[in-house]
Amino acid sequence: MALIETQDLRFVYGKGTPFEKEALKGATLAINQGEFIGVIGHTGSGKSTLVQMLNGLLKPDAGKVFLNGTDIWAKPKEIRKVRFEVGLVFQYPEYQLFEETVYKDIAFGPTNKGITDKDELDAIVRRAAEFAGLKESLLEKSPFDLSGGEKRRAAIAGVIAMEPKVLILDEPTAGLDPKGRDRILNQIRKYREQTGSTVLLVSHSMEDIARIADRVLVMNHGNVEMFDTTEKVFQQGEHLAEIGLKVPQVTQIFLELKKLGADVDTGVYTMEQAKAGVLSYLRGSETEGGSGA
Repeated sequence: MALIETQDLRFVYGKGTPFEKEALKGATLAINQGEFIGVIGHTGSGKSTLVQMLNGLLKPDAGKVFLNGTDIWAKPKEIRKVRFEVGLVFQYPEYQLFEETVYKDIAFGPTNKGITDKDELDAIVRRAAEFAGLKESLLEKSPFDLSGGEKRRAAIAGVIAMEPKVLILDEPTAGLDPKGRDRILNQIRKYREQTGSTVLLVSHSMEDIARIADRVLVMNHGNVEMFDTTEKVFQQGEHLAEIGLKVPQVTQIFLELKKLGADVDTGVYTMEQAKAGVLSYLRGSETEGGSGA
C-alpha cells in the first residue's frame, strides 16, 4: 500500500468569479514510504496546489487524498493531525518565523503537537536543528538576526521538529546563492537518509532534482504529465521542452551529441554519469578505430 495516494484530484480557484481557474484537473498518483520525489512543472502547472492538498491545507473540490490508506478528509475536524504527519515547508519559509528566539520557533510545532516534557522537547528541537544544519549557537538568537540561509534552515527545522512521516518542501532553495542552495539540499538528503522519511521537493532547478530525486513528478496545466524514475523522465528531453521545461544542461549536451550522430546514452543527468558516458564513448571510438586499421 502506498503511503500517499491521490485519486482524481480536482481544484478550482475563484470558483464562480471572472478569475476562475482550474488548478488541478484529475491528478492521480501514489508515493511509497521512503521515496525522494522531485516535483517539477511550469508556473501555474498545479504543483504547489497539489502539495498543499497532500497535507490538507487545501480541500479538493473532487477526488480524494489518502494517507496510509485513510482519506484525510474522512474526519474534517481532525485534519490538523494530518499536518503533523505531512509537514509542508513553504517557498520563502523564513517569512513564517515569528517567535522571540530560534529555539522557541522550532519548539512551536512539537508543543502544539502535545509534547510537554521539557527534556523531550529540548531533544527534539536540537535534533531538528542538527538535521537542518543549524548551529546550536544560533538557537537563542532572534530569528530576525539570522542570515537568509540560516532563516531558511530555521524554518525547515521547525517543520522537521514535528517529526512528520512526509516532508514536503516547496522551492526551499529559492533566492539562495549557490553555496546556500547546496547546503540546504545536502541537509535534506542527509535527513532523508537518516530518518527514512518520504520527501517531496518542488523545484524549478532541473539540476537539483536530477541530483537528489528517486522519481520525478511532472505537472502540466493541472495534469500529471509524467511520473517515473529520474532517468526515464529526463530521457524525454524534447517532450519536457514542449511543455516549457528544460532538462539538466548535461542531459541537453548528450541529446545534442546524439543528434550529431554520436552513439551516446541520452539518459545522462549527473556529472558523474556524463564522465562515465564520455569515457565509454571514447573507448568505443578507439576500438572501432583499431579494428578498422
